[in-house]
Amino acid sequence: MKKIYHHIGCMALTIAMTCGFSACSPEEFAAPSEEGIPVVSAYEDGIRIDVNQETNYVTFSFEGEGVMPVWIIDGQYSTSFSVTKYYRKAGDYTVDVKFTNANGMSDGTITKTFHIDKTIMNGFAGFKYDTEFNLWKSATIGTPTFYYAPGWTQIADPAYKAEGTGYKVTLPEATTETWQAQMMLPTNLSSEASKHYDFSTILTSTTDHPHVMVKLVDSTDDNVFFFAQTIALTANEPVCFWKSDMEGLDIANLKLVLDFGGNAANTEVTFEDIVFKDHANDDGTIVPSEEQVPEPNWSAVDSADNLWNGINYTTSFYYAPGWSQIADPTFTPEGTQYSLTFPEGTSEQWQNQVTFTTENLTTSASENYDFRVSLKANQNITGVTVKLAQTDDDNVFLFMERYDLTANEECIVKIIDVEGVDINPAKLIFDFGGNPAGTEVVIKDIILQTHKD
Repeated sequence: MKKIYHHIGCMALTIAMTCGFSACSPEEFAAPSEEGIPVVSAYEDGIRIDVNQETNYVTFSFEGEGVMPVWIIDGQYSTSFSVTKYYRKAGDYTVDVKFTNANGMSDGTITKTFHIDKTIMNGFAGFKYDTEFNLWKSATIGTPTFYYAPGWTQIADPAYKAEGTGYKVTLPEATTETWQAQMMLPTNLSSEASKHYDFSTILTSTTDHPHVMVKLVDSTDDNVFFFAQTIALTANEPVCFWKSDMEGLDIANLKLVLDFGGNAANTEVTFEDIVFKDHANDDGTIVPSEEQVPEPNWSAVDSADNLWNGINYTTSFYYAPGWSQIADPTFTPEGTQYSLTFPEGTSEQWQNQVTFTTENLTTSASENYDFRVSLKANQNITGVTVKLAQTDDDNVFLFMERYDLTANEECIVKIIDVEGVDINPAKLIFDFGGNPAGTEVVIKDIILQTHKD
């Protein structure tokens, strides 16, 4: 039945196209002849594909006589001699072309490939890739390496492909935690402490991903980095991750790390248009002003509206320089202040965890929340992690952010109007991994509240 309908459809299309060349009547209609069916190779030279790389509009046209083109674009058919289509995403695309005349449609098909250079963004699209100022473009980028370990059991590396100005990574298996799906790109890029820098890249995922980690780091020391932040991706929606006017670091060889831990099965992630440039070199990009999140109406620390006030908790520690656990640090609670002393230095995230496990602190998916805490250390600590999570499931969390502490300066952590998650009960984790030896830290005035405008 499918074959019969196919032939009927082709005959109807042929008759319609025959009439389309000129006015026709039943008396003028000539019977189709199989011998006159078009041979596609005879008309290939008449196919034109014009790509406007500024607007991402592609025009498909045919210059020839005696036949009509049949364009097959994304499964849709068109018999116009000129067709224009918009392509939002950068990448390689194909179009199939058949030809038809009064005798029928060609058996063969011509497939043409064309390329879109840049993704068109909603919102800020990052710094300009194609300029002399983009250090990434002229750098030597090494072969990527991977750590792909669902459930922390490493499996075969995911497939990847260098595409245009970026990469596409295919993740067949799901992962559940940060750092379980790492891709590392070594480079010969260097940076200097005397300069400031800009960075941007565009990421797209085929599935929702709440926290892709982007980290630009010293290739010899994971604790020396420009940034280590997560970004949420909505399926098939390009998002720009960017930083402007970053203070420089003395790094001989930079490494870009992307971690897709927490991905759904069969996820493809593309990151493209990577830019790393000296901030002093103006490429003409107008950087949007960063949105200032309105300050909420904070509850008093000792208020009943502060969900942390009066909470019952137990403390636990994972203090493991070089991943070898040692004696717990000194911990002194005093009212709303908690003091800690770390005699030994650690080198990596999660090597110095302080966990407050509560008995009955809960959050709800039906509410939004605000969180605030004061942190102060007597030495610099890069990338302190603050995380509120389900007690028995680290993958269920309200937030997980990282902050840099400057010696003897108070850092006020504010996480405002975050969407709620069903957690019962909750634990609050501070990780000071990367601390120098002899570090003293004060955690003070924790506030967790339902969001207040």
